[in-house]
Order: sequence, then structure tokens, then C-alpha cells
Amino acid sequence: MDAHNTNEDFLFFQEAVSHISGSLDLSESMVRVFDFLKDHFPIDGISLHQYSRQLKAIKLLFLVTKDSFNYVETALPLSDENARYMEMHEQNPDPIVISDELTNTVSDDHRRAISHLLPYKPSSYLVGIMKSGEKTVGHLCFIGKGKLSYTRTQIRKMKLLLGPFNLAMSNMLKFRRVMAFQEKLYREKSHLEKELHQLKAPPIIGARSGLRKTMDVVHQLEGKETPVLILGETGTGKELIADAVQRISPRAAAPFIKVNCGAIPDTLIDSELFGYEKGAFTGAAKSHAGKFEQAHGGTLFLDEIGELPLQAQVRFLRVLQNGKVERLGGKSSIPVDVRIIAATNRDLKAMIREGSFREDLYYRLYVFPVYLPPLRERTRDIPALVRHFLDRACARLNISPRPVIGLDTVNRIKAYPWPGNVRELENFVERALILFPDGALHLESLLPIEPSAPAPAARNHRELTNLIDQRIRRALDGRPTGPSAPEAPTAPVQPLEKTIKESICAALSASRGKVHGENGAAALLGLNPSTLRNKMRKLNIEAGTFKG
Repeated sequence: MDAHNTNEDFLFFQEAVSHISGSLDLSESMVRVFDFLKDHFPIDGISLHQYSRQLKAIKLLFLVTKDSFNYVETALPLSDENARYMEMHEQNPDPIVISDELTNTVSDDHRRAISHLLPYKPSSYLVGIMKSGEKTVGHLCFIGKGKLSYTRTQIRKMKLLLGPFNLAMSNMLKFRRVMAFQEKLYREKSHLEKELHQLKAPPIIGARSGLRKTMDVVHQLEGKETPVLILGETGTGKELIADAVQRISPRAAAPFIKVNCGAIPDTLIDSELFGYEKGAFTGAAKSHAGKFEQAHGGTLFLDEIGELPLQAQVRFLRVLQNGKVERLGGKSSIPVDVRIIAATNRDLKAMIREGSFREDLYYRLYVFPVYLPPLRERTRDIPALVRHFLDRACARLNISPRPVIGLDTVNRIKAYPWPGNVRELENFVERALILFPDGALHLESLLPIEPSAPAPAARNHRELTNLIDQRIRRALDGRPTGPSAPEAPTAPVQPLEKTIKESICAALSASRGKVHGENGAAALLGLNPSTLRNKMRKLNIEAGTFKG
């Protein structure tokens, strides 16, 4: 080799190494290398691969074309003849192989395997075998522009490239192993965090007994982002089920915002859910993000969705349809990505018939319903629930040792219908613990004396229900009713609104002006307190006039 060739080769080698090591990003550096090498070799692509004797296959690693880098990650099976051909060339002391489809079918099979990235045409290959000691680590392939003959200068330059490419390939394989290891660690970390989160979560009593069917349905939601509607009576534990759904959601680590629709006044519901801009109304001193924005990327739990006013239902539906929220006083829409979990104790279909709940919103929410049975349908869970509530109350009230509960007591409380469900049972246990802190806990003494006799609150409720039924029948039939009602001419029909007003006034009178809570007018009428207050507001009824 003359001095001119030596100097030329040195400059070529120096520039090639500069391009190969010019970036930590393999794809970026390989595209630059291709752009450099296409001026020295008539190439359509550069391929890097390994031969596996165990698999009798070529493992393709990546392919570089003009302005494009692609990880291929494909195994190309070889025939016995072609496998012997590959092994022969790997054992050959000459590191350079020139092949085309006329001398063997390896290059042709390779070209067809990458045809989705580089359109197929018969080509000649210039292949350099890269070694580390006696071990072959891979093949560097220059895919020629059709059938051609390579010059001595091109073969000499290919030999110069084997060392730098060998180093680049080793680094690439090490990098990919590190990335695979990091991905494995990340998966294990996520799995452990999920298990730890579940261990910290409050237990769902009855998950393997009375709530087994419900929890089987919940587990079908694991890894899914489907909207969920939880249906069940007041006090059955709908929020606990919502928490369980969230724990197995892909958004478990994202925001989980909870809203009780029945606890927010109608005048504030829009600003709470959708937010507002500064100056949107009196007192809006600064902009405020609503619950939808706060839950962006995560989940929004809307408890008592049946209490949502119609106007808010319309805006809520628009957010679900468009994925955008508009703040009060705002002029632009804000994109939100939110999963919805809703819950209600109301009969939404009946509300649709009454016109108090939108049918289109109902079907947006009713994608995956989860029914939560009342406590009277899962009485076998009552002993476990009592023990759980007793342990929690004893810890909070600093009572030790825990009082004993007899078998007769358990049987008596299992026979009680528990209209307030789990929440009523929890309050019942704490009340009994305060009354009987020492010795046996006589829970049955707080129940009605006769199993068939209703409790005082239930008795008031029944009397009021009978009174309401009588007045409604009188309004619809136009005549007095009851066992002692005499036959009389038909009376004028009383407007239904007046009947409702009289019923509410009767309930307020019986509760001495108390609207919500135990023995309150809302409980006597079987209404949500927010709903009752709305009706009172529309009928101009003041609770204060019934006190005393």
C-alpha cells in the first residue's frame, strides 16, 4: 500500500469513527454514518445482524437507509445448506465476504425479510465479519445498488470499519440489555407498589361471602378504564367499591377526585365541577379549576349522581362527549382526560320517566353497572362487620379489652332488616359500645322489643306514609278514604303540588322542623335532604316555622 492510500485510509477511518461516535443516540449516529458512507460505497442500506448456530437463523438487529434508522428484531431461519454457508464464512480467516443471489440465497432471503423497510430488488452484498478474539459477534452488511462488483479500495475500507462498528454493536447490545433490565425492575417496582397499596387499603368485609358476586364483577374491570355506575341503597358502601375499582385501574397512581353531588347546593354545582375564571361572579377574586380539571389524567368519582341538577347534567354530558370543559366566565375550552365512576341510591330510570334525569346521560354512565346488595341480603357478613366496627371503635375510644358479643345477640341483630345498611350498623355498634363499655355487649337491647314491631323512627315513618297515601288517594279519587270514611259525593280534585306541600309540612311538623338526619323530614319522606330542600325552596316552605 503506497503512502497516498495510507493517508487516504487514515482520513477515511478518522472521519468514520467521528461519525460512529458522534452521538449517544444510536439511531442519530447511524443515519450520519450512512450519509457519510454512501459517498464511498454504492449502497441502498446498512444492516447489522448476528448468526445463531443454535437457531440456524440470522438475527436481524437494525437496518439503516437514507434518513431512516429501524430496529428490525427479526429472526430469519436458514436452510441446512445456507446454515453451512454461514458457518463456513464465520470460520474463514478473511473477514470480508462478497455475495449475491446467484451464488447463494442468504442475501436474497435477507433482502425479502426487510422488504417492508427497503423495497425488494436483487442485490449484491459486501459483508464484514466482526470478531472479538476467536468469537464472531456479528455481521456488517452493505446492501448494494443492484448487482455490482466491489473494488479493492471499497473492500479495504470495509475492513477499516469493522473495528469501530464492532465497538458500536457491543455498546448497542449492552445498552439494550441495560434497558431491558431497567424495564424489568420498573415492572417489579410497579407490581410491589400495587400490592403495598392494596395492603394499605381498607378491607372490604364480605368480599368472599356476601359481596362475592359484586367483587367478581369489580375484578373484571382490572386494567380497564371503562365508565362505572355503582348502584345500591344508602349506606351499603358504594364509595368503598369505587376505591376498589380505582385501585385496579390503569389510573391508580393518577388523581382520584371525589364529589358528593347531593352535598353541593344547586347554585354552586357548576363552579365546583367545571371551575370559574376570575371575575366570573361576585367573590371570584381568582380563577379556580373545577373537579374535572383537578381529575385530569385520572378519575372523577361522582357520588349521588341522581342529585345532579338538570342544568349541570347538560354541561356534564357535553364534557363527556367532547372531552373539554368550559369554566364559568371563560372564553375557551380546556381539554380534560377523565374516567368517570358514578354512584347512586336512586332509581335513575324512574327519574328519566319523571323528567328529572337525562336519558342520554344515563346511557353514557350505564356502561358497566356494579350492583351492591343491601345488608339484609348479606346477613352472613354481619358478624364480621360487627367485629370490624368494634375493633375500630375500641381503638378510637381507647376501650380495652374489647367487649364480648354473645351468640344470641348475633342471631338477633342478623334478624333485623337494617334499613340504613352498613352505615346504620356501624353507628349502632359505636352507640352500643358507649352504653355498654364493660363486659358483654348487649346489642339486642337497642333493637325493638318485639321483632315484628317497628322502631319509633320506622313507626313515625309508617304513620306519615299512610297519611300521605290517604291524601294522594283523596286528591286523585276526589273523595275521603279510610276505614271510617262515609260514602260521600265526589269532592273536587286537589292539585298534586298542594298535596306534596301538605305532605312536606306534615313531615316537618312530625320532625319539629328538622330536615336531615335521623328522624328528620327527609328520612321520614324517604328523600335525599338536598332534594327535599329544593322542593321546599320551590314551594316556599320554611323549616323554621315548624320548630318547637
